Amino acid sequence: MVYLNARDQAVASADFAKLAHIILRQRFLRACVYEVPFAYMVAVVANLSFRTGVFSLLYALVSPRTLGYTVAAYLAGVASLIVHAQLFQVTRAAHSSHFPRLQRLLRHPASTGTAVGVYVLLAYFLLIVHRAMFGGNFARMWLYPEGAYGPPQLNPGWLASWVFATAMGAGYALSLLANERLQLAFPAIEQSRIYALKDRLPGSFARAFGFATGVLWRFWLGYFVFGWGLYRSVCGVLARIFSTSAYGVGSPLLSASSLIFWLHSGVLMTLTWELAHQLFETILTEPTHINELSLDRNLCLLNGLKHSDSPLIQHLAFQELYRLTTFSAEQRTEILTDIDRPSGTMWTQISGECIGVIKAATTQLQAQAPPPEKPKPAKPALASSFDASVAVRAGGAPMKDILQRNRRAPPNGQPPAPAEPTSSVDLFGIEAQGLEKYVLTALRDMLMRSPLGQRIWSRSQRARSISTFSNFQQQVWAVRALTRLVERSIVEDQFGVVQADIASVLDCLLAYLTELERSAAQTDGTTAYNVQAASRQTVAMVQVLRNSLYTFTTTFYEYLEALKLPPALARQLQPFADFKA
Repeated sequence: MVYLNARDQAVASADFAKLAHIILRQRFLRACVYEVPFAYMVAVVANLSFRTGVFSLLYALVSPRTLGYTVAAYLAGVASLIVHAQLFQVTRAAHSSHFPRLQRLLRHPASTGTAVGVYVLLAYFLLIVHRAMFGGNFARMWLYPEGAYGPPQLNPGWLASWVFATAMGAGYALSLLANERLQLAFPAIEQSRIYALKDRLPGSFARAFGFATGVLWRFWLGYFVFGWGLYRSVCGVLARIFSTSAYGVGSPLLSASSLIFWLHSGVLMTLTWELAHQLFETILTEPTHINELSLDRNLCLLNGLKHSDSPLIQHLAFQELYRLTTFSAEQRTEILTDIDRPSGTMWTQISGECIGVIKAATTQLQAQAPPPEKPKPAKPALASSFDASVAVRAGGAPMKDILQRNRRAPPNGQPPAPAEPTSSVDLFGIEAQGLEKYVLTALRDMLMRSPLGQRIWSRSQRARSISTFSNFQQQVWAVRALTRLVERSIVEDQFGVVQADIASVLDCLLAYLTELERSAAQTDGTTAYNVQAASRQTVAMVQVLRNSLYTFTTTFYEYLEALKLPPALARQLQPFADFKA
């Protein structure tokens, strides 16, 4: 339960963003509190020993070394939470090629450098703690192969451990950015925080082990090739400062104890960061009840939907709209009956925001459509199943055609003039600037000289349309909330405010579905390669729209003809009434 003082309630009575910032600050503090048991879990795992069986587990629960490692893991976890709080994203650049991964690292060099620097420092910190507790010979920087009174020699295992920690920190930071793991994934269902975290624990352990082993074998190969040169270079620098031993020492890459030490420390490092990542994402993306804190719940929600300055605030508002339209009959009815507003009914304003999100995506797809082909000669007219005078059967039940009787669809107009072809298309977008623009342009020029580069170029041009799904989750919430309000209006709309807008809502949904299906049907030349068809976002959005349209037709099944939809719109909706879409 969130408690606000009188001043906050007075100032932020209808300010969704202000209330959301209060909630988010409280959630971050809760994440720092929840980090304590996760840090303790990592410390227990670190101190487990299978040689003494159950007694080892009991000792690991209460040993002083566990307490010390808990403090270290907690500090590293909180630092990881702070990095997530500064660099998280809500929108994403969905793409199927490999160029965007490089773009994500170059587009914001400061963020990339910050993430890499922080995680490398965290890896050094955890390495020092781990080496102090479990390192043995690795904790010593100097060896004395010629005796206690002879000159020292740099411990090769000590240097290799620092290089491994650097690879772990930099690799984890780059994977977070390149794979868009800092992009928040909102849950599909609402469940308690404990259950949500519990379900993520097995995957976190598996991912930590997999990432650590992947970094270890890559580090082993790289150090096998370049490690001896690095070691001799460091020794040469140290020899200019003081006398060092030239006695030959063994390579740590051939030592089983070295590999076990690196794997153990790497798994614990990654597990600490991974648990913090899952904790941050789970707590920050929980469904909110922000509008319930306001004195004017509807206006507060509307302000959140219009808040374009912060994508997170807007996403939380659409998430809340979807939650209350789906599960709260009271608030749903309150929206439909709120008609005494100077700016219009609450249904009109909220539906306008949802339609705006859908139309923006539709416009993006329309702008990326290829020039229309020349019209083919018209074939002789045949009997159409959409003839207004023909009664059709939908779902096995007799039903009149939803087209208006005694009205024909207007004749098709002339096709629009083809768009002027552009001389060159920027593969990386007009937003690429600075270092990103320089590196990617040089890469493009190099690839364009080879057949493989030509093929990648053509595919990447077609793949640009996937950027339509940058706010994919927001589109899903908008479609489902809009459909739910229309669906429930058949019994909850006391003043008939929804009935006049049903045609515009259907036109918006069908237009987006048409553009998605057109885009998914495109092929690249004579090949069967299809970027959009391979996109999960496209398939998912098509299914969301179809399910929404089927929900509408089944709800208004007996009243479709009475709606008197425009002929073109009715013709598009007819397959859904026939359950053949």
